[in-house]
Amino acid sequence: MYQTDFTQDELHARRRRLCEAMGSGAVALLPGAPGPKGDEAFCQYKDFYYLCGIEAPRAYLLIEGGSGRTTVFLPRASQVEKQSTKPVACVENADLVRERSGVDSVRGWEDLAQYLDRALVVYLPFEDGEARTINRHHARSWAVAQAADPWDARLTRAAQLIETVRRQFPPLEVRNLSPLMDELRVIKSPAEIALLRRAGRLTAVGIIEAMRSTRPGVMEYQLDAVMRYHYLAGGAKDRAYNAIIAGGENSFYGHYFAKDCPLNDGDIVLADCAPDYHDYTSDIGRMWPVNGAYSEVQRALYGFVVEYHKVLLELIRPGRMVAEIHAEAAERMRVVLADWTFATPAHKDAARAMFDFGGHLSHCVGLTVHDGGLHYSRPLEPGMVFSVDPQFFLPDERLYYRVEDTIVVTEGGLENLTVEAPLELDDVEALMREEGLLQTVPAQ
Repeated sequence: MYQTDFTQDELHARRRRLCEAMGSGAVALLPGAPGPKGDEAFCQYKDFYYLCGIEAPRAYLLIEGGSGRTTVFLPRASQVEKQSTKPVACVENADLVRERSGVDSVRGWEDLAQYLDRALVVYLPFEDGEARTINRHHARSWAVAQAADPWDARLTRAAQLIETVRRQFPPLEVRNLSPLMDELRVIKSPAEIALLRRAGRLTAVGIIEAMRSTRPGVMEYQLDAVMRYHYLAGGAKDRAYNAIIAGGENSFYGHYFAKDCPLNDGDIVLADCAPDYHDYTSDIGRMWPVNGAYSEVQRALYGFVVEYHKVLLELIRPGRMVAEIHAEAAERMRVVLADWTFATPAHKDAARAMFDFGGHLSHCVGLTVHDGGLHYSRPLEPGMVFSVDPQFFLPDERLYYRVEDTIVVTEGGLENLTVEAPLELDDVEALMREEGLLQTVPAQ
């Protein structure tokens, strides 16, 4: 119920930064995750966890903008299902909750109204909370799809809380908390980076073992199982997002999740997966030949993307703008393109089109694989963590290639958190000649 990865001082500093962003007279109210309907392990909403570390369902966190005073509102012991010998987070265990989390006060649900009644402004999340396998983008997309369904009139949990607060406290000004939280989470602390480093290493181990286990006839989902095994064996809770294991033409769909096809001789497979390690994750993308040897076409196209990737990595350092890095990388790769051998002019044209794509330094990574913060709009800073993800598209031939690593910007440049996963094509082929976890080809 209580995290042990961060000190109370670090949690307090996070809340203090939020208070400075809100200003005096405002409060932030964050609902905790409600808990699973079935028997899945509980996963706290990421923003809630970030600010106090309490991993208990149906908690509410209120932070006062002026004083920084923090109160958590919990159910009574009779309302909590006890599932282990460990003490539960409830009102009756208020002293323990304060001791473990560093919050100032613990109250019952029924006391929350009096705190809101004396506030002028309340910051609420306008989108449902992020949890394992659910990031801000997923929550937003799900809400849009639900709103488009004329037979589903439910409000999202976030919208329901906003509606409840506005109904009960009409004078209270409601503002969106999510942008403030996204900004707070952009720069990772040394303690966060240590967790991300471990998550990155487990991510690489999973890819390595998937490569060793690949051969014709293996099912896509079996490679997912290989990776998940190593995540769990390495101390992760499970995978952080639904793995992309896409063989052959399935790889054209960059976020293909079905994983129900056999891997065929001559095809290339795309893998993208990472663990949930102490609530932090990573991101990776690798492509390798099912039969252990890249064809000439695969080597030309994937090899070009790998070269692009290496150039991007060389250019990342503090003080640079993402657009500036993209522009310089494109200039360098134009020289490479001139001497690169492709099977067809269309392949070369598609490689050239990569120069116009502005998303190769893709998205922030942290508590979720797609953290909500942005690194595009300002110079890079130490502690920023994001994926480097050059991509090749050729829709006419249904070809898609990408390679991806998660990096952290450092004072001197960067640290590649997933560097242990082989990148060079010859290294991948050599690794695939080693024995993997899957010893026998399954009967089809």
